[in-house]
Amino acid sequence: MDIKQFALWAVVVICCVPILIQLARMIGSLIDLIKTTSGSLRDLAGELTTTLKTTNRILSTVDEMVVGVKELVSSLKDLGAGAKKLGETLKESSQYVMSLFGQLSGLIAVIKSTFGILAKGVIKKGGHDDKEK
Repeated sequence: MDIKQFALWAVVVICCVPILIQLARMIGSLIDLIKTTSGSLRDLAGELTTTLKTTNRILSTVDEMVVGVKELVSSLKDLGAGAKKLGETLKESSQYVMSLFGQLSGLIAVIKSTFGILAKGVIKKGGHDDKEK
């Protein structure tokens, strides 16, 4: 090897050493970044898991509430139908009661006129029976 080649290799080595040192530092920084990112991602995954579990519990509660509201609406519909039937029954009952009162007033009128006729008969006879004379 001659001097020129040696000098050329020496220059290449001298120029490459700082580049290699910088590359080693960069690789070290990348390794630290990967370790930090890995730990952060592990923490993020844990937090994400907790958040998803909480979200699932909330959605489960909301589903239960929706089922409860559906049952309430159904019960209110049934209650409305029952109230309508009760109203119809009360209307029919009031008509029946009014009919009974009409018949009762007719019966009272008949009894009143019967007592009136009997009273006239007693008054005409003078209140005495023919057998007592």
